[in-house]
Order: sequence, then C-alpha cells, then structure tokens
Amino acid sequence: MDKLSETLLSLRYASKSYGRHKVLSDVSFQIKRGETIVVRGSNGSGKSTLLRIVCGIVPVSSGERVVQSTKLLLGYAPDRLPKLRMTSTQYLMHMGRISQMPKQQLQTRIADLHAFYRLEQSSIHMTHYSKGMLQKVNMMQATLVTPDLLVLDEPFSGLDSESVEHLLDSLKQLKSRGTSIMAAVHDPFLATQLESRTYWIYQGELREEIEKASSIFELVCEIEEDMLNRLLDTYPQISYQWKDKGHVSISFNQLDYNRLMQTMLTNGIEIISLQRKELRA
Repeated sequence: MDKLSETLLSLRYASKSYGRHKVLSDVSFQIKRGETIVVRGSNGSGKSTLLRIVCGIVPVSSGERVVQSTKLLLGYAPDRLPKLRMTSTQYLMHMGRISQMPKQQLQTRIADLHAFYRLEQSSIHMTHYSKGMLQKVNMMQATLVTPDLLVLDEPFSGLDSESVEHLLDSLKQLKSRGTSIMAAVHDPFLATQLESRTYWIYQGELREEIEKASSIFELVCEIEEDMLNRLLDTYPQISYQWKDKGHVSISFNQLDYNRLMQTMLTNGIEIISLQRKELRA
C-alpha cells in the first residue's frame, strides 16, 4: 500500500451531544497520511469539539472514532494556552518528559523551537506572556515530537505576520515529511497555502467544500443579533466576529457575494466598510 494513501484515523457517523444540545451529527471522514484538512464554520458551530474528538480528548455520544495504529503520534494545539506559573522551558520540559523524550534530545529540541519562533528562553513565567507569546509556546508543545497527525485550533491567533510565515514554513516542512494536519480556522488563509480539503460545519453537519472561490470579502456592519442569526442560517459558509461599539465583522467568499449583499441592502443593514482580499494560489 502507498504510504501516502494510508488512513491514520476515521470518524464513522460520530455524533456529540451535551444534554439535549446536539453539537455534531453523524460526522464521517478519514484523515490520510500527509494530507491537510481545514475545518471552517461560525463561532460555536462545533469546530473545537470536532478537533477534541479527533484527538480522543472528548468521547463521541454515538458512532465511533477509529485509529488505525496504537503507535499514532498526535500533536494538539488548543485555541488558547493558559498562563501557567512556569517558564516556557519548564513547561516544555514537563511536556517532553510526558512524551518520554531523552533529556539531551529534549533540551536541544526546546532550544531549537525557541530560536525558530524568536522567543527568548528566560526566567519570566508564562503568566506575564502576551497572547502571541502563549500561542508560540502552544505550537512548540504540539510539535516537540514530530507527530503523525497535528491538530490545530485557530493556529494563527495572536501571531504577528512574521510568526505566521514561520508557522507556515514549519507546517509545509512537516507535511513534506508525511505529517497530516487538521486545523480549525476562521478564514481560508491556511487552505490557500497548503493543498487541502476544506470542510464546513453547519447545524452540526460536516460538509465538504467542492467549489473554490478566488476572493474573500470582509464586511463590517451594524446588525441586530436576530438578523445575524438569519444570515447564518441562509449562508452557512460565512463567519463572523463581534467588534467594538456593537459592530460585527463578517467574512464570506466570492460565491456568496451577490446574494449576501442584496440580502443586507434589502434588510437595511448599515455597512461600515467592505474589503476584498485576493486568495493566493
């Protein structure tokens, strides 16, 4: 069997509920060696829950999670790392010991990762770190040992443009060595940089994106919450973030542009700004 066609992990009709609230419904897909899967969806759609199920952190309510090998090495970077009362080096040493890395190898790897992310190995505790610094440590712990599958929840959150480029280079190198990557992201940037399959979560269901858009639009507007929810029901591929002064930033692709703009104008939604970004091939 071609190693690159090897299936590492599968979900089969996996569903997840918390009480009466069903977050995910009958999700099925496979992750093959060396491929990238991007998961998108609105806030609260279930992206993080899906990643935790893939990692085995959260059990499914029904269906199954199937891992092909008991030796599967999995790296996971959650959406945020807590501000722990230890230095980055102390934290990474602790994580490396859990992974049973030899001490000398671990020390060298930690030094290399600090240099790569331009983060000083200092005596400052992580309680004093900025969001960007914490995100760098988050990425370091996920890749201390080169994983077979790297799972990332909003990996670019808090990173400056230079750190984003470094992270992309790292992901490309990992992928070239056969590491699979699964990432939940707010925008399609990662999908444009790495050959990938893109899925959307809408009303608990996972849908694969077939048609590709060449542009993405970012629109800032004033909108009532009930109207926003109506838009999300009508256009499941849009994503949003609440801004200052009650404004909302809505991201959507070129395929939805005409219908969405017509809907907003028809309903008298006040548009503050509209920006178009070309997606790089």
